[in-house]
Parts: sequence; C-alpha cells; structure tokens
Amino acid sequence: MTITRLRFAIFLLLICWLAACKVNHLAQIQPQGYRMEPQSAALPAADEAIEALIMPYKTQLDAEMNEVIGTAAHTLATGKPEGTLGNWMSDLFQEQISAYMGKTIDFAMMNSGGIRIPTLQQGQITRGKIYELMPFDNMLVVVYVDASVVQEFADKMAREGGSPVSRQLRFVIKNGKALNVTVNGQPLQTGRMYSIGTSDYIANGGSDHTFFVDKPRDEVGVLMRDAIIEYVKKQTAQGQQIQAEKDGRVQ
Repeated sequence: MTITRLRFAIFLLLICWLAACKVNHLAQIQPQGYRMEPQSAALPAADEAIEALIMPYKTQLDAEMNEVIGTAAHTLATGKPEGTLGNWMSDLFQEQISAYMGKTIDFAMMNSGGIRIPTLQQGQITRGKIYELMPFDNMLVVVYVDASVVQEFADKMAREGGSPVSRQLRFVIKNGKALNVTVNGQPLQTGRMYSIGTSDYIANGGSDHTFFVDKPRDEVGVLMRDAIIEYVKKQTAQGQQIQAEKDGRVQ
C-alpha cells in the first residue's frame, strides 16, 4: 500500500467514525460537573476503538518511513551561492529527468525554499528523511526557453545570491548580475532553445519565476520526491554512497 493510500485509509476511517455519530439537539440544559483525570488515565472506549482501527496502518506507515534506502558519505548542507545539498538535488534531477525523457536536458534547477531541511546528515538515509527534505507533491516538468530567458533566470539567481542549479549551468555574480553564463561549457546562443528541468510550482511562476509561465513544457509525470528516492536506491544498488561538493558552478 502506498503512503498516499495509507493516509487516505486513515482519513476514511475517521470520517466513517464521525459519520456514525448522531447529532443530538438539547431539549434542556442540566448543569453537570466532570472530574478531570490525569493524562495517564485510560482512553475512552471510543478513542480506544479509533486507535485500534488506525494502529495497523500507522505501523505499516512507520515501517515504510523508517526504511533505510541509502547512506550519505558526509553531511550535505544548503548554502549560497551554492551548497552541497542543493548541488546534489539539482544534479540528480538533471540526471533523472534525462532518463525519464529519453533525452538529455540542458540543466535542472529548483528554488531554495523547496528544500525543507537545512542538512542531510552523514549516515543512513531513510525514506522518511526524504519526505522531510521534500514534503510537497510537486511534479517534475521540463520547460523550453530561449537564451534571453536563461539570462533572465541567471540574473534572478544573482540578485538572490544564488539558488540550487545543476552543474551544467555556470556563471559569476557581480553587482547583482550574472556574468559569463554558460551551459555545458558554451556561452548562451541567441536563437537556441534550452531545456530546463524544474518543478511544476516553478514552471507555473512560483517564487517569482514569472518568465517561465506560458513557455512550452513537457510533463515528466514523476513526483520530485519519488525521483530522489529512486535515485538514492539506484546509487545504493550500485554500491555508491550519496555525496556532493561545491564546484564553483555559481561564484
């Protein structure tokens, strides 16, 4: 059973229990005192019944979240103008999207706010930790833009002091502008279309990325979180640990 189905099952059980309760209209009010029991007191029968219904699903959910899917060779952290955690995530998205699409995209990017924990600690990586890292159900997409939009995007990154981007895009920040922008080692070429992997949130203009709105796009059909989990498992199957470094892609 997937995590989404587990959540839905628990939600459905609660709805069914609430629906079974009858609505009573007071004919008259009779004052009555109640004794407040300590928190250690036994649960009411109704609460115990709900707890019993939920427990099997909670147990299964906990087991899935605690599954160890990989190992981090060292602690990955966010940072600006670049950080090891943002570099790792952007690079894996570029690789995963290229595999899903059956063609190599130019680069991938994401917004700093989409990374919900500041570090991925050295050691075992659980499925639950990836949910903490990226709890939102954002989908991967590819947007197609010309060189002027790539420059506009790089300038936005420069004004913000940097944000996560894959190694294929490089530039230098000076006076709030992006200089010497290159893609795969080549200067931006007027008239060429560039493919950028990102989230549907960003492609729809989120975090002020309005220059991506209404641009041609391909829907990848994969959740960003699922792509991360799949990548970590793939690395583990190949006997590799998770690691990343700052390589000067944004200076």
